[in-house]
Amino acid sequence: MNRLAISFTNFGPYHLARLRALAVELARAGGRLFAYEVAGTERRYPWRPARGDEPFEWITLFPDRALETIPKPACARAIVDALRRDSPEAVAIVGYSRPESMAALGWARRTGRPVILMSESQKIDHPRRWWKEAIKRRRVGRCDAALVGGPRHRDYLVDLGMPRDRIALGYNAVDNALYANRVESARRSPVGRRGLPDAPYFLAVNRFVPDKNLSRLVRAFALYRRASAEGDGPPWDLVLCGDGPGADEVEAAVAASGVADAIHRPGFLQVDELTRRYAFASAFVHPSLMEPWGLVVNEAAACALPLLVSDRAGCVETLVPESPCTGMRFDPHDVE
Repeated sequence: MNRLAISFTNFGPYHLARLRALAVELARAGGRLFAYEVAGTERRYPWRPARGDEPFEWITLFPDRALETIPKPACARAIVDALRRDSPEAVAIVGYSRPESMAALGWARRTGRPVILMSESQKIDHPRRWWKEAIKRRRVGRCDAALVGGPRHRDYLVDLGMPRDRIALGYNAVDNALYANRVESARRSPVGRRGLPDAPYFLAVNRFVPDKNLSRLVRAFALYRRASAEGDGPPWDLVLCGDGPGADEVEAAVAASGVADAIHRPGFLQVDELTRRYAFASAFVHPSLMEPWGLVVNEAAACALPLLVSDRAGCVETLVPESPCTGMRFDPHDVE
């Protein structure tokens, strides 16, 4: 396999870390990676990754468009045109619902190319309807192999008909060295903590939407602050990084908590500013009600933070195992 094509909706730091590592491995075998992103930007995740001299072909199908503005048929046509032009020997697609993924799957089947399905879906993510599962089984059955995050994702694909021996783990990865090095640099810097809370703090990094369970996290934090008032040592603060359509709900929860002065909201942060928050956090908390994986937990683990992670998160078995102890799992519905 000398020419591999892979597609994502829009490249962020996570995607670039994986693409760089994959391209290096392919190059060692004399191969070449064609990496397609559908759009130059995505409103949901306003990343601004630096575009430098990459070890892969970086191809943006709609460089001046936001993903949310591109019609589905246009996404499908553009990926097929790119595949015809570049003629890869294998294709890797994300999931089984995006139009460009389904169009790439169809092109690969018509031209006899093998298809690798990349997936991070768990059976517990949503209530499952039989007719939707039937459609998924048909689409999964057209793929030759899969790369998934962890055991729960593998089990779900097996339920959908993918042979277990064709499924590899390790899809959900970040650049561990990048985070570890930047955190170490921030901790050594005399101004690294400038603008951050003086008190120890819990850190949470999320998109502000209901599934992230941030209002319940704020209520749980308020209970902790009241309980710790009589304890030894200073009580911790809470730093909530991120933004999104649920920001007003989070703001209302903070205002009603009675501990608003201990809750900090710096907004959506790019990697440089985010790693400073990781550097001086005392623990990382991820309270999601529904979370296919949770790459921010990877980031926190790379920064050597103790992890408090919802038992609904797809990453929990891998990153918060029973042994060795890296943190604690919890029921995200229980504020106690």
